[in-house]
Amino acid sequence: QGQESSKMIRLSPQSLNDSLDEDVRLFLTDEDHLHTYDDLTKVNPVTPSTVLKCLQARYTAKVFYTHAGCTLVALNPFQPIPYLYSLDVMREYHCTPQPQESKPHIFIVAEEAYRNVKGQLEPVNQSLVVSGESGAGKTWTSRCLMKYYATVAASSSVAKSQNTVERIERRVLDSNPIMEVCTNLSK
Repeated sequence: QGQESSKMIRLSPQSLNDSLDEDVRLFLTDEDHLHTYDDLTKVNPVTPSTVLKCLQARYTAKVFYTHAGCTLVALNPFQPIPYLYSLDVMREYHCTPQPQESKPHIFIVAEEAYRNVKGQLEPVNQSLVVSGESGAGKTWTSRCLMKYYATVAASSSVAKSQNTVERIERRVLDSNPIMEVCTNLSK
């Protein structure tokens, strides 16, 4: 009969660091796949280096939204990307049965909040926090959210004409400067 052998492994802070450094090095050498991580919590190991490298790879691949668990990370492309915010894209996210299974996008966040507010059994109040540094795209993101809500709310009633949709959208978007003033006053 075989004897079990046991080995004692001593772990020191240095050996843990060496192991982590090796994991990071191995992860970062597979750069061809870094842009495929839709959720940063799936990155292993999760370190500032690996997260930033993934975001950089996604930005280079023109993928500007990434999940980080229940948070959405948005990268400012600093150029217009009309196809990313088209009515077709809005409809796609609004009509999908499971928005959380779709590719990361601001419209996923918008749709999940919308569905919670419109809940059949128990509607739930919702808040969305859009934060970032100056120039990060907070105003643009807020406008996209408001345009999404104006569009899906108006489209839920078949009798609504395009004119009505545009009127609702204009009212919602016109409220944005007021919201920004309130935000700036609280700083």
